Amino acid sequence: MATNILVIEDSLPTRRVLVGVVEKIGYRALQADSGEAGLELFATNNVDIVVLDVQLPGMDGFETCRKIREASGDDWLPVIYLSATHSDESIVEGLEAGGDAYVTKPVNHSVLEAILKAMGRIAHMKNQLARANKELMKLANHDGLTKILNRRGFDEVMDRYWRQAQRDQSEIGLLLIDIDHFKAYNDTYGHVRGDETLSAVAHAIEKALMRPIDIAARYGGEEFAVLLPSTGMEGAMTVGDRILDVIRDEAIPHLTSPVKGFLTVSIGVALSSGLASAGDLIKRADAALYQAKERGRNRVNIV
Repeated sequence: MATNILVIEDSLPTRRVLVGVVEKIGYRALQADSGEAGLELFATNNVDIVVLDVQLPGMDGFETCRKIREASGDDWLPVIYLSATHSDESIVEGLEAGGDAYVTKPVNHSVLEAILKAMGRIAHMKNQLARANKELMKLANHDGLTKILNRRGFDEVMDRYWRQAQRDQSEIGLLLIDIDHFKAYNDTYGHVRGDETLSAVAHAIEKALMRPIDIAARYGGEEFAVLLPSTGMEGAMTVGDRILDVIRDEAIPHLTSPVKGFLTVSIGVALSSGLASAGDLIKRADAALYQAKERGRNRVNIV
């Protein structure tokens, strides 16, 4: 991925020189002639380094830097000031405003090039760390066997969907899905085959979902969960029936099951309307799942 340098300089000749230095070392330059224009570019592009003139028309470089820092939040990025002012007071003010380096005008091309390369290495390491942290978060939130969300990931999505539903006054459908007589399955076919079947069931559940916002998770053991935002009773039951159909079509043998000669699941469905918390929604879905098992399994049940 190319390193993007945001160059904010009101003088066109100087800006052209700066862009030339940026492109010489293989970086991509984004150009702005004012602090306001620079902030707009920053908001709409991935910026790795900012090169910023202190003496700008309107909003000066120090204030522009402060606003860039506010917009970036906790995400650090290097900011390099350019200024014709050499005073210690100006340098201190700039660094306290959030700058990281101070280059005086007229700009020495070799010095600016060296600073950009050094800052580029820092930006590259930051991006690598961000990607590594994102991958670690994905691993922490996904089940290693089935590759879908784990319980932790489910809880995070549930919390987000619940708060969104409260704001929108919309409804959430929740399905709790349990593989029927899975202990007997493991006893008959072994745990290696059992793990393969858990992955197959997870894939079948995802295949049955109809929208990108519908989320499947491994809730624990042989139990799965599906979150359906902005979904009423008819939609939730339709998804439940689709899951039954897809798993039936998989035709996974389960010769020791008292339900059928193939693997089946029981599904409990609940809706969030009238409930005070996400925990209450889970309890209601669990009660529906219990009833599905009591009524013979291999079915969808709603309470």
